[in-house]
Amino acid sequence: MLPLVVLLVGERAWAYPWMIRHDYTSCATCHIDPSGAGLMTMYGRAQSEILLRTRYGTPPADEDPSKLGGFMFGAVPLPEELLLQADARSLFLHVQPPSPAPSVNRYILMQADVAAGLMIDRFRASVSLGYVHEGALGASVTHGEFNRLVSRQHWAGVVLGESEQFTLRAGRMNLPYGLRIIEHTMWTRSTTLTDINAAQQHGVAFAYVEEAWRMEAMAIIGNLQLSPPELRERGYSAYVERAFGQSLALGVSSLVTFTERDLAAGAPMFRHAHGLFARYAPVKPVVLMAEGDFVLRSPKDASLEPGATGMLQVDVEPIQGVHVIGAGELLNANFSESGTSFGAWAGAQWFFAPHADLRFDFNYRNVPVGEARAGVTSILGQIHVFL
Repeated sequence: MLPLVVLLVGERAWAYPWMIRHDYTSCATCHIDPSGAGLMTMYGRAQSEILLRTRYGTPPADEDPSKLGGFMFGAVPLPEELLLQADARSLFLHVQPPSPAPSVNRYILMQADVAAGLMIDRFRASVSLGYVHEGALGASVTHGEFNRLVSRQHWAGVVLGESEQFTLRAGRMNLPYGLRIIEHTMWTRSTTLTDINAAQQHGVAFAYVEEAWRMEAMAIIGNLQLSPPELRERGYSAYVERAFGQSLALGVSSLVTFTERDLAAGAPMFRHAHGLFARYAPVKPVVLMAEGDFVLRSPKDASLEPGATGMLQVDVEPIQGVHVIGAGELLNANFSESGTSFGAWAGAQWFFAPHADLRFDFNYRNVPVGEARAGVTSILGQIHVFL
């Protein structure tokens, strides 16, 4: 049951599409990555202090919210051109597989990363380096099954245009596709291989962010940290999103890659993913997020493997900093051979202090086990701190 345990492990990085409730339809103002997630800008840090955490009592009228939001709680001033961030996230996981298999209890250090960024005139650069005890093989920069160094992102680029609405980058980056959610094990992310945990690829990306539009396209040359070279994918990934007012955004995504040897099929493989996604805040405390993707695997000298996956998530913030989360998801990995798997999530997240949050999740998935189907239940508890 270990593969099921690994698939149920939760999120690791900052990426909150529900910030649309605060009229943020774009991500570029708060993150150095124009499509969001990861290293935050100075402005993003200030907004995290103002908008994310629970406020206790009435803050002083002269309080500077950006001071606590700064690096090391503002104790270490940084020049405007330099961004630094350190993240640590730990997880306790309980999984109850189908009987008679025993339950599994594990403590996992999910993230121990440091990241740096430069914003000098029109030049932009970002690099991260972290430690993992296990997992995240695609991001490894050292060898071995355990205790490795990982670099999830490292890129450099320039911003162009009068209002710096264009960004051209090259390096290892998150793939521009769908909702950039932190729940990287959701089927919409794991099936399309577009999560922000370790699925980044090397390539060249061009982004546009201005007013109601945001979009990015990436030419993928493969994950150069993956060996041997024939396992690497080449192709493209892209999305376009249009905001309608400040509370609704609709987008479309597309990805096509080719690898000379797919690990599962042991043969050359074309992989497709094409889909729609949406974010909607009908009232400020409530955000709905949805995504649906058609997926296709086309191995050489074998039948096409079409499938689909989708998710609907609701995030309710009754009190600032306290989130109640519910989600449902579906997956049919191969229309011709398998039935539809379904999953349900229920959770709560509390940004209880500057730079710190707790999260608890209950997850149920009905999945194939051999030729039968069975339910797998998991309970997750996490604490995340960043400096």
